[in-house]
Amino acid sequence: MSEKKRKFRFTTIDVALTIVGAAIYGLGCFATMGIAIGWITLRPAAFIAPLWGILFGPWVGGLAAGIGNTFISDVLAGWLGVGGVGGFFGNFFMGFIPGYFVKDPKNWKQVVFWSAIGTLVCAFCVGGWIALLGYAPFEVLFTTVLAVDIPPNVVLTPIAAALLIDRVRRRGLYWRER
Repeated sequence: MSEKKRKFRFTTIDVALTIVGAAIYGLGCFATMGIAIGWITLRPAAFIAPLWGILFGPWVGGLAAGIGNTFISDVLAGWLGVGGVGGFFGNFFMGFIPGYFVKDPKNWKQVVFWSAIGTLVCAFCVGGWIALLGYAPFEVLFTTVLAVDIPPNVVLTPIAAALLIDRVRRRGLYWRER
């Protein structure tokens, strides 16, 4: 399909990949909740959000991350509440932005840059929403989310993308080639 005239389609494959991605991301985040700094958990599974967007498309990656974080991880932890709105949108953008902007999954500079930008937007959404609700100062949450999400996103995402892209392509699942 032409890159300049791509028509938006959300197929049954996209639905299936979103569900699988949400389950992996949500369970990965939930499984590591015991590793915490204050009330923010370390998230080694955070790299799944940008990876899923890069491999399977921005909408698939964004929705998988938002649903996985909010409706799987937060529900299992008993954290689902109004504060999760910022988490849903933040995680959505952490998967969507790299998926939209990374043109070559093997180009580690693109993957690192756009994964970092997606993480910055995530931290802004989470920190901004929680601060708006008056639960915690923006700076505290913004820096904490960055501190726990940047390392896995800029280290693990380019490695995983480079290792998985050929397998994804062989199965006809790479979103830019469907």
